[in-house]
Amino acid sequence: MNLKLILDLGVPKIAVTSMEPMGCLPQLSAVSSYENCSESLNSASKFHNQLLEQEILQNFNNESKRPVIFTLDLYGAFMSALMKKENHSGNVKLKTSLQPCCAGVSKDYLCGNVDKSGKKRYIVCENPKLSFFWDNIHPSQNGWHAVFSELQSSLRIIRE
Repeated sequence: MNLKLILDLGVPKIAVTSMEPMGCLPQLSAVSSYENCSESLNSASKFHNQLLEQEILQNFNNESKRPVIFTLDLYGAFMSALMKKENHSGNVKLKTSLQPCCAGVSKDYLCGNVDKSGKKRYIVCENPKLSFFWDNIHPSQNGWHAVFSELQSSLRIIRE
């Protein structure tokens, strides 16, 4: 309904993002010591994206009789970017690109937490500029740049 309202305002095209591979988030890949993404959670992301594309966006474009809504494939962009990062990690203290740069010192703390006395209860990796993930769920600036680089060709097609 909101997409229709936006189009009725005169917006010629809308880009909708798919869901990223949730099983690759550090919060969820921690169970494998950041070695692997959770395939079951990635399957849930794929299923969501399939439904979004087939049931909602294609139907909407068919009703409009022209392509007005486009999908930005965050899932594919994340996976491609993560694979490239796996092949050349310069952040020696991080095992893989799935490991967050900023993390709590124990399971009781998260990135940015302090204790009652104000003492930092988190650590930051040696070179944050080389990390894909900043914390347990957020990509770093470098991570988003890598994802954006993977999406650039899709953005050109939508703009035309």
